[in-house]
Order: sequence, then C-alpha cells, then structure tokens
Amino acid sequence: MTQTHQSPGLPGSAVWMLKSLESEVRPIARKITRHLREGLPAETEGFEELIFTAVHGAMSHFIDLGLGRSAPYIAIDDHFRKVGFKVAALGQDRAIVDQGIDMATTELWDELRRRAVENELSAAALNALNEMMTSYVEHLTTQVSMGFEAGTEARDQNNDVARARLIDRMLSGSSHDEIETQAALGEWPLPEKVTVMAVELLDADQISADALSSVALTRRRRPTQVVICPPSATATVTKEVRAAAPKARVSICWPVPPADVPAAWRWANRALALVNARVIPAKPVIDCLAYRTEIWLHAEPVMRRQLAQELLEPLLAESENSREILTETLLVWLETRESAPAIAAVLGVHPQTVRYRWKRINELFGESLRDPEFVTQLLLLLKASVPLWMAGDQSDFDRYQQQTG
Repeated sequence: MTQTHQSPGLPGSAVWMLKSLESEVRPIARKITRHLREGLPAETEGFEELIFTAVHGAMSHFIDLGLGRSAPYIAIDDHFRKVGFKVAALGQDRAIVDQGIDMATTELWDELRRRAVENELSAAALNALNEMMTSYVEHLTTQVSMGFEAGTEARDQNNDVARARLIDRMLSGSSHDEIETQAALGEWPLPEKVTVMAVELLDADQISADALSSVALTRRRRPTQVVICPPSATATVTKEVRAAAPKARVSICWPVPPADVPAAWRWANRALALVNARVIPAKPVIDCLAYRTEIWLHAEPVMRRQLAQELLEPLLAESENSREILTETLLVWLETRESAPAIAAVLGVHPQTVRYRWKRINELFGESLRDPEFVTQLLLLLKASVPLWMAGDQSDFDRYQQQTG
C-alpha cells in the first residue's frame, strides 16, 4: 500500500518559506553534504554521493509534504533502508548514520531558522515546522534501523556465500566498491595486496575451506582450485594446502593489488601449464616470481606459434641435428653478443666450430641479423621456444612440415 502524507496544515508564512526553498534544494543539499563529510569519521570516505542523494531526496520530499502535495514515501524509505543496509554490510557502526542524520537535521534547521528571522516568521509557524521536521526525521531513522538490521542479518547469515561471491568478484575484475562490499559481508579484511594460488588437484579432489585458516579464501574452479590470502599468511596457508592435498601442485603468484587478481590467477595457471610442458621444473610448490620471465614469454602461446613460423622458418627447414646446434649457437650470441672464442667457451666447442656455425646462420638469416627489432624478437622467441623443443614439443616443426608440404 502506498503511504502518503497530506498537508500538516502549516501556517501560510511557513508554506511560503518552504516554497522559497524549492529552487535551492540542490545547493543547500551540497552544502550540507560537504559539512557532513568533513564531520563524519574516515570510515565514511566514498559515501559522499550516497549522502548527497539521501539529503537531496529527503529535502525535496519534506517540502512536498509541507506543501500538501501527494508525496509517496516509497522511494525515500527504500533509499534510507539501503543506506542502513550498506553501512551494516560494510561492518560499520550504526552510530555513523545516526550522527549523519543529526548533523543534517541541525544544518537544515539552522537554515530554516535563519530564513525565519530574515522573513519575520512567527513563532507559531516556526514551531509547526519544527514539529513536522521532528516527525519526519523519526520516520527516516526508523527506515535506517530496518535497513541496518537487515544488513546485519545478511552479513551474519551469508558469510560463506559472501566469501564465494567475493572470490568470483575478484576473479572477474569487479569494481573496488563491489569487492569491498562482499569482503565486508564475508567478514574478510581486504588487504592492500593479496597472494593468489592455483592448486592443481586430481579431478575428484577438493580442498575444504575448513582445512585452511580463516584468512584464506578458496573455491574449486576447474581445472584448478583458487586460494587467496594476505601475503603475510602465504607460508602458513601453503602448508595447510599441502597438508589437505599432499599430491597437489601449488602455483603461487607474487602479491598483487585486489584489482590485479584476474591477471595473477592467469599467471599462476600459466605456470602450472608450463610445468606440464616441462618448461618449468616440476616441483610441489611453484614460486611464480622465480619464473616470471617464462610466464611472460609464454603469455600468448598463439602469437608465439605464429612468430615461430614466420621468424624461424630458415631454422625449421634445417635437419634436426643442424637445427639444434645452430639454435644453440644463435641463442648464446643473442644473449651475449660475444666473439667466437667467448661463445665457444660457453658452448664447450672450438672457436672455429662457432665460426663455421655462424657462417651458416648468416646464410639463413642474412641482413635480418642487423635489424635491431628483428634481433629482439628473435631473442624472445627463441627463449620461449627452445625450452619447449628441449622438452620434446615438436609442434613447431610439424606445423612447418604441414604448411610446406
């Protein structure tokens, strides 16, 4: 049922003053909001637009009621319940809202009294406005209470659901406000940086949240399970993961801000893929920081494959033995730019052998080796490709054979 408030029978002078306020609601609301923001605790940072919407809406509604217009409470009630709900959901104290309402009421009443004095409003008219405002503020406070109670109940009952949503929001790159809200609902203090782990489990396995410290968030996201925790708890949570799933492999990304969780999740899973491709040594715990270059070089596997076919075509056409020794020599030169004797010392061969190989490399690549951009691309491409070849991945050569017939 729609609730409306008919004219309270205000004296004509009070009605006239309310009409004079109509065109100034927005600037007055902005002024009140600014004063409120300065006087409220630091925890309310980011609430400014919420405060302004509440003050502006309440002032407009209050004037409509005072002028006897049909003014449904639905939108205003809903907004103030939402304010109470959000404050509770974020784990803030109810006193913040009460303090804000008191400050806003005082600010508006001071404005009304100033105008009353300037326009010689009677004491009876001012008292009528005061009674109406007191009743109106009591009504709004009741709506805030209802929202706050609902927010508190939701936070208490949906802790696990909120944590699951928090993981989903973080992995999908949601806004900071949304992540912050879900973190508060899940009673999970949001740190400045987080550690993201990808846990490789057997198909039927899953690590229960109860097996990990309360500071850890976890959820099965096939083919791996995600674990997120504060950097300070990384060592402890890693031990708990290993204890819960002794056969699992854990890939741990370096700490990142919550906004970068999607990238960290991708990097941690990329490291596991590189372990399976035998590019990264197979260990129970993979420290992604130690293999950041490999993760970066293999970030775009499709692009690596395409570049291999374009830039390495001369090498791919060589016999297996020739390709191996020429690639080995070329990579050392690209990394060091040293002379034949120095390269020979690294490879453990005679300098003349290096010169012979270098002659063949020049025949294959020619003037391209004098192009700085080509040389840079060639270095990165070989650093990404050679470990795959050494691990037995023959797909580059098979693809070349298919394309050339």
